[in-house]
Amino acid sequence: MRGQFTADFDFAQPGSVKLHNLIHKLKKWIKILEARVKLLPKTFLIEDKCRFLSNFSLQTAEVELPGEFLLPKNSRYYIRIARFLPKVDIVQKHGSAPRRLHIRGHNGRVYPYLVVSDSSLSDSRREERLQQLLRMMNLFFTKQKETSRRFIHLYVSRVVAFCPQNRLVEDNLSSLSLLDIYRQQCQAKALEPDTPITRYYERLAGVQARGSQASHQVLRDIVKEVQGGMVPRTMLTEWAVTAFPNATHYWTFRKMVTVQLGVLGLMEYVLHLTRLFPEMLYLHQDSGLINVAYFKFNMDDSKGELDGSRPVPFRLTPNLAELCTSIGVTGPLTASMIVSARCLATPSFKLHAILRAILRDEIIAWHKRQESAAESVCGGMATGVRSGGSSIEAEALVSRVNKAVNGIMARLSALAVLDQTESKATQMA
Repeated sequence: MRGQFTADFDFAQPGSVKLHNLIHKLKKWIKILEARVKLLPKTFLIEDKCRFLSNFSLQTAEVELPGEFLLPKNSRYYIRIARFLPKVDIVQKHGSAPRRLHIRGHNGRVYPYLVVSDSSLSDSRREERLQQLLRMMNLFFTKQKETSRRFIHLYVSRVVAFCPQNRLVEDNLSSLSLLDIYRQQCQAKALEPDTPITRYYERLAGVQARGSQASHQVLRDIVKEVQGGMVPRTMLTEWAVTAFPNATHYWTFRKMVTVQLGVLGLMEYVLHLTRLFPEMLYLHQDSGLINVAYFKFNMDDSKGELDGSRPVPFRLTPNLAELCTSIGVTGPLTASMIVSARCLATPSFKLHAILRAILRDEIIAWHKRQESAAESVCGGMATGVRSGGSSIEAEALVSRVNKAVNGIMARLSALAVLDQTESKATQMA
């Protein structure tokens, strides 16, 4: 296999770097490797890898569950680890193959956690900063009547780093990403998941072969073709109807997903967050809550400012809109955005003070990344000489932080205003 792989990706051969050839080879090798992965064992016993965890009990030491201290509460309500269950699962999540530990708390409940390896430590810290902010926002949502009665709540996984490259991430056994759902539906229809992408590049190649550029009309035609014969607008709805044959369960799930999409859309737009891709959005089948993985502030690396130039404010694709229905989009989804914005804009909560603390760390981290990139370009890292590095000037830091906070609060205030029946949330949805 290694020799064949090297031969297929030998870029010295003529025509090997053409996009069509690369896509064909990648599809071929993805199939081969996926078939090999399916043959690997899906579980193993924890005592084979770590006898200490296998023998651990509440009598060994009183250790709280990972992430118990991320939110303040009375010490008597902290859940401690009673035992690690013997079986460890190997799952496919978050674009990797993490191990799933099952931890039994002293209250008798089993808590699943993923052991995830992160290649970039700085990006994982950026994600944890945003999670800290979202947890604080959940406290505000519980204190307001309108947000509490609609059960507006952001699901934030517990994430705890236990070494430079590994983290424990709270898991939900019933969660499925939009990408997993798409693959399931493609398998049911005997359709290759990569077919829409292949068709897209084939149409583009045909247009360019005629010597013309791809116009907006051509791109719209490609989208219509994909929606007509490969990925219909009703694909997500068909999955939900199959997964929830009971009408009450289906209605409740759809209502919760609609409200969750509204709150996440508000966060993505107001806080200038990164785009929501299908593999980032996890639907919990047992509750309808939505978990987002790898959500971060969308920073413009050249300026050190939040990037607010995106034409699309948040993710509401045709499949998601079809699941929520037009009434759901104009009703619960828009309402959840408005009441959440009004809650966060309440002066007594002093959201701007919390934003300053979070964004200060974000901008300092950006400055350090810029310094390390400059050092690597200058060759300081290659020669083994590392400069001490200069911290960002206080005035520049304060100016950048205030500009970012003012931009966030301006968007929040605009969404919180309801002029009779018109609102900015209605226009965006």
